[in-house]
Amino acid sequence: MNIHFQTREQYLFIHRNVKHLLLLWEKDHRKHLYLVTKEEGENLTLLDPGETYQEHVFDEILPVFFQVLHTESGTLATLLGATFLYHDQLVGMYYNPYHPSEDLYFFYILDQQINEIPDEEYARVTQTFTQEFPDYCK
Repeated sequence: MNIHFQTREQYLFIHRNVKHLLLLWEKDHRKHLYLVTKEEGENLTLLDPGETYQEHVFDEILPVFFQVLHTESGTLATLLGATFLYHDQLVGMYYNPYHPSEDLYFFYILDQQINEIPDEEYARVTQTFTQEFPDYCK
């Protein structure tokens, strides 16, 4: 069975080592979250995690999910692709949804805001990401 959702706003991301699918219906101001339990090619097996889990994840990620970054070449709209811990600090990996294979951007996430990672830590943070998420780095 193939199921298609009637929203173009479908986002896959990893949060705390669990892959999620976020669906947004802008017109209705609705959102729903699924756990991805299995992935085979283009097919996903989804599980509804329940309202309590969904609200907990929304509280953690929605305030920081969409970010506009100011780079040397201008502004860039990005999405949260993954979160992971680095020395007990939550890190967010962001990417350009129109060019996902281009640069990745990393920030600490604290108090529902992103914060720059000091230059002396940045290389180790990216190395940790590469080790934890080798599929992103192919």
